[in-house]
Amino acid sequence: MPQTVQTTVVRETHIANPTHVTRVVRDEGGVYAVTVRGNAGDQVVYVNSEGAIVQAPSAAATTTTTTTVRQPTQITQPAESTVVTSDQVQEDGSRYQLLEKKGRKEIYFDRKTGQKVTVKREND
Repeated sequence: MPQTVQTTVVRETHIANPTHVTRVVRDEGGVYAVTVRGNAGDQVVYVNSEGAIVQAPSAAATTTTTTTVRQPTQITQPAESTVVTSDQVQEDGSRYQLLEKKGRKEIYFDRKTGQKVTVKREND
């Protein structure tokens, strides 16, 4: 996506950086429909190629180009994270993706909330 579109999306959705963009669709008129994952859920912003916010194009648009954006997982220590039990992770294993394991501490990505969660194992 062009830098002008990216800048507008970051500014208008108040995201920290473009890693929160989950999908980009460009229609034949040059309007980008950018899906952004935020605290309140997904939000779609429509931006033209000059970087201006526009209304959603009509449903009559016939040709679109879709780009699915997959961001690399960054393994970092979260500033604030939720603590869950190992039982919760085991009960709903498809919900959690292991990011990092250090000794008795594990950090998972919670696919349901989009947040990092920590498991601290007391006894192994």
